[in-house]
Amino acid sequence: MGGARAHRKPHHKLLAPPAKAVIIHRAFYREATQTTLLVTLTFLSLYVVVSLVKLLSEAANGQFPAHIVFILLGLELLKNLAMILPLTVFVGLLLAVARWYRDNEITVLAACGIGLGQLLRPTYLWTAAVAAVVGAIAFYLAPMAALLLHKVKVENTSAYAAGIIPGRFNHTHNGRAIFYVQKVGPGGRLHDIFVSATEFGKSGVLVAKRGYEYKNPRTGAHFLVLLKGRRYQGMPGQADFRILRYRMYALRVRHHRFARITTLTHDEVPTLTLLRSRRPRAIAEWQWRLAQPLSLFILAPLALVFAYTDSRRGAFAPLFAAVLTYFAYANLLSIAHALLARGQIAPDVGLWWVHALFAILAAYLFVRRVHGQSLLPITFRRP
Repeated sequence: MGGARAHRKPHHKLLAPPAKAVIIHRAFYREATQTTLLVTLTFLSLYVVVSLVKLLSEAANGQFPAHIVFILLGLELLKNLAMILPLTVFVGLLLAVARWYRDNEITVLAACGIGLGQLLRPTYLWTAAVAAVVGAIAFYLAPMAALLLHKVKVENTSAYAAGIIPGRFNHTHNGRAIFYVQKVGPGGRLHDIFVSATEFGKSGVLVAKRGYEYKNPRTGAHFLVLLKGRRYQGMPGQADFRILRYRMYALRVRHHRFARITTLTHDEVPTLTLLRSRRPRAIAEWQWRLAQPLSLFILAPLALVFAYTDSRRGAFAPLFAAVLTYFAYANLLSIAHALLARGQIAPDVGLWWVHALFAILAAYLFVRRVHGQSLLPITFRRP
């Protein structure tokens, strides 16, 4: 019995290091995911509000029918989601680790032998999962959403009262009449129609409560058909002023031609098609899509670096530096993308030099932070 006790090792010492790491990693995943989801919802809410106001304004101007506003809003959101997520992931990870610094949890972990360097592995594992989602959106869903967005606008706009834009003054085919339609109801029914026309040298006004648009199947001409209205003809104050009632009155209206999809823009082209092309614009678009998930692996260590908070210097200085670094990275990527699309830089250089520059910067700052050094090698002393 005694020998058995002598060879038995303490159970908590065998399981403590791996169990401790698993617990810390799970806590990190939970904290980073919750904070990132909250930040993402906040950013997306702001984006939805701004986009909705813009789309409603365009619908009010008659650029497309109001009933497709929310369809366009969803497609716009999906189209730009891959560009929004890197920022929200960076901010979410930054805030999550900053809370650990603020609550001294990083200090406790360091005392247990787990420093900032040991957090890099779970950070990259979590980032890889998020990057897979961003990559699927950037390579597949965003181009599909861009193409559907174009199709919905073209099909609904061209099919929706092609010569009639509600809420605006429109011209007839010969330009001799101006008409106004208040709104378009279900089934394409027009409501509250006003027409100012000149025929045989006499001006007149037609009004009708209802009407519809008719297209001649043989000639393709578009007509505004007014039902059960009145025509006021003549000059006010003169004896030849007449009021006529009619059951049906047709005016030929101008047909607005809308651009059909003949060639795809580069943001609508599938990724596999871009890979087969050697044109500068196609290469630039492919590298731009790749930059969205790739940037997460460069931004992740930067978030760990700038999450450090010092009670003596405040928490806003690192946050300001983090935002400044992100926008410098994003703007340089945009500049490189534009230069590559114009053929002013080689495809082998492309956007890679921007990634390399900030990857070196992230590695340099992370090493200095792990060793407890200031981010800048130059220290400023107060007089």
